[in-house]
Amino acid sequence: MADPNTPGANNRTDDRKRFQAASQAMPAWGTVSRMAGLLVMVPSLVFIGLAVAGEIAAPIAAASVAASYLAMLAVVRHHLRELAILRQHLDERAQAPDLETALADRRGAISLISDTGPSADLALSLERADRQFSLWMTAAHREAETRTRIIQAIPDPLLVVDARSRILSANRAALSQFGQRIEGRDLSAVIRHPAVLSAVRDVQAGRECDPVEFEMAAPTEQTFTVQIEPLHDGDGKPAAALLLFVDLTAVRRSEQMRVDFVANVSHELRTPLATLMGFIETLQGPARDDADARDRFLEIMRLQAHRMSRLVNDLLSLSRIETNEHSAPTSRVALPPLLEGVKATLDLEARRKDMRVRVEVADGLPPVIGESDELTQVLQNLMDNAIKYGRSGTVVEVSAAPAEKVPAAYPGKRADAIAIRVRDQGEGIDAAHVPRLTERFYRVDTARSRELGGTGLGLAIVKHIIGRHRGALTIESARGVGTTVTAYLPRATDEAQTPGTPEEHHGRSGPRTITAA
Repeated sequence: MADPNTPGANNRTDDRKRFQAASQAMPAWGTVSRMAGLLVMVPSLVFIGLAVAGEIAAPIAAASVAASYLAMLAVVRHHLRELAILRQHLDERAQAPDLETALADRRGAISLISDTGPSADLALSLERADRQFSLWMTAAHREAETRTRIIQAIPDPLLVVDARSRILSANRAALSQFGQRIEGRDLSAVIRHPAVLSAVRDVQAGRECDPVEFEMAAPTEQTFTVQIEPLHDGDGKPAAALLLFVDLTAVRRSEQMRVDFVANVSHELRTPLATLMGFIETLQGPARDDADARDRFLEIMRLQAHRMSRLVNDLLSLSRIETNEHSAPTSRVALPPLLEGVKATLDLEARRKDMRVRVEVADGLPPVIGESDELTQVLQNLMDNAIKYGRSGTVVEVSAAPAEKVPAAYPGKRADAIAIRVRDQGEGIDAAHVPRLTERFYRVDTARSRELGGTGLGLAIVKHIIGRHRGALTIESARGVGTTVTAYLPRATDEAQTPGTPEEHHGRSGPRTITAA
């Protein structure tokens, strides 16, 4: 048996297809005979006239008429067959599902046409038109692909909506920001902001629109300004709208940081600065020659200077974290080395208070999605607080394990959460204070906090780091029992390196932090 893939078999298949195409394109004999009869009418009359005039014999005239008719019949049938082949080829092209199929001579129909004659000239013109049209379409596709790549490379989210406010297309930044399955959905299901929707309707109605600034609460608090431009149809009427979103989060947070610095930092720095100035004046005056007073005052000045240094460092750290909070980390971080490293750093401080830090890590604990330095800062702040506010002779319990249940504010998949729990055995905190513990500069006992070297920014830093990691934070405390702080972080999986898409979190507001008494 012959191999169907051999050149000979392919040629036979092509010949068979050409034969089938030629058979389907055969004109009807009735049509051929009528046209041949019309074309042979004039020479037939000539032959009949010559026979009547006696110039030629009647049998010769009859034979000449018959021969002319048969010759004309063959010629007409040949040309009609070639025209039928071309018509069938064009009909198949009109029904083709795509351009490549339309321009392909799939059954070799054109090759069945002879090399000369009007049909051949028509087929040749058709092939030239096909080649030129193919070149035009290739150039058009290349230009469209270039435009698409440019749009996709724009770092800001960009949406195109139709006259019914349905999302027609979105670039990569928009899919990352608003969700991977937003195309085809109504704009109001993705952007739930009345001012933006109203501006889109104004543009669709042909009215001019100024840029609109709005805020989104999920997955993190972000501020955008959206520029809306109309896309007109052939009649010059708005047929669609282009929405370009510019992220102003960093700008607004910088402005808020400046406001907070003026409002809070100036207050926090007033006391140590006043203390330093007072002692400097004392050392320059009455205590100039008092060595004991000078040593005592210099020690106090050193402590106040360290306090101001910690305050400035915490403010810079908080500013850096807030600037990057909208960008979730993507690295895989193993928790056991981080926990042991922070424990080793704080063991000396714990021993000074006659305390111990005990770390328990679940067997086979998977890594989390995060940034190692920031998670170290979280663990250090939580353990340091537990040591500062725990009672002497007690144990600070630190554990890390898959979460059995997660708070409602946790934005990711609940089954993938890892819980890091830090529990102290201190005096505890009244329920009224618990919801405000993550506010900047908020202290339950201001004097004691300053005495212990606190800046009032530790839990605020923890809250924003957990928010950037798309996690959640809970604080539980009771008077006389102690305080338990739990951070929930997304587990790193092979399927996804980043937790939770914006589409999953849409509608949730506020930072990823809850507090409970």
